[in-house]
Amino acid sequence: MSKEKTLMDFVKAAKSCTKSISIEEVTTLQAEQHFGILDVREYEEYAEGTIDGAVNVPRGMLEAFCDHSYPSRRAEMQDRERPWLILCATGGRAAMAADVMQQMGFSDVRVIEGGIAAWKEAEKGTVIPPRHVHHA
Repeated sequence: MSKEKTLMDFVKAAKSCTKSISIEEVTTLQAEQHFGILDVREYEEYAEGTIDGAVNVPRGMLEAFCDHSYPSRRAEMQDRERPWLILCATGGRAAMAADVMQQMGFSDVRVIEGGIAAWKEAEKGTVIPPRHVHHA
């Protein structure tokens, strides 16, 4: 009988094949404005505060919103050459999202180490995003 996989097994596997970026490196890159910040937390988490300019695509909707053929795909998630820095609460969901995005053809995705928890601990600013009429 094979061993049942746990969440941490999936996270560990995803981290082994994805790149990460430190909070300080994110701060440096923010001035360049050529990359997107993707917050893969649930909308309720995102609405409590995120990095300025972050796009919210909950982890559970990522594949659909990135799929070129999905009728409700998100336009901002169609460019496979756009670099993305991916954020979640502490890094697990972001690693799994980065892994999936790489498999879907995204060429430059990096996980923000420690997620929003590390961002706040480093005393970096967060913003409350505007309310959206429609969200995932």
